[in-house]
Amino acid sequence: SPFTRASQKSSKNDSASYFRRKEKRLRFTIRRLVKAHSFYWTVLCLVGLNTLCVAIVHYDQPEWLTYALYLAEFVFLGLFLTEMSMKMYGLGPRNYFHSSFNCFDFGVIIGSIFEVIWAVVKPGASYGISVLRALRLLRIFKVTKYWNSLRNLVVSLLNSMKSIISLLFLLFLFIVVFALLGMQLFGG
Repeated sequence: SPFTRASQKSSKNDSASYFRRKEKRLRFTIRRLVKAHSFYWTVLCLVGLNTLCVAIVHYDQPEWLTYALYLAEFVFLGLFLTEMSMKMYGLGPRNYFHSSFNCFDFGVIIGSIFEVIWAVVKPGASYGISVLRALRLLRIFKVTKYWNSLRNLVVSLLNSMKSIISLLFLLFLFIVVFALLGMQLFGG
């Protein structure tokens, strides 16, 4: 009967709007959590601990330390992936990727995931992918998002990169010219 169909449509719309309201409330709660100072300090502490774990690695370290740092990398990667997912969900993908810092963070995390998966799939062949290991060190730049004076310093450094490269090229030419001159004068 038409009344039954109308009531079924109404109940479907009610349940859909109920889930939409719940999802909107969850997104708002996560957005508020992601923008909280406690979340900020938690991420900074995680970055500090992760940097410490990367800095601890040394030659001829005990096997237990190697294994602990291996597990810690998975834990930190999971935590940073969770942080990224929470930000992406709470802020929305468009707002998340609107920030250049978040794009940088996304690239570092995806590169780290690729490096960890590659190391698990081919344990002995991780030599060629050691460049991706350096991405772990880039996580320290998460601090620049929250530390204004450091961010200004990094931005100034990046803005002056063209001048620095020109200076390095000039220095390289200077060294090559005097190396050739030295070989001509003192060479046998």
